[in-house]
Amino acid sequence: MSIIEFKKKGNKQIALRVEPSLEEGIQKALKLDGDASVSAWIKRIIRKELQSKGIKADH
Repeated sequence: MSIIEFKKKGNKQIALRVEPSLEEGIQKALKLDGDASVSAWIKRIIRKELQSKGIKADH
């Protein structure tokens, strides 16, 4: 019997469901802020929030 081992590769992917009005707001902010993608915008916002709480998040 063989043992199959799965190793984590890369960064964790997180699925997120948002209502249409929130998605519309995200798209507007994305354009205003000049981010290349929704994921880049969300990561930047999360890093900013963590920093405001004194939590270091390396990238």
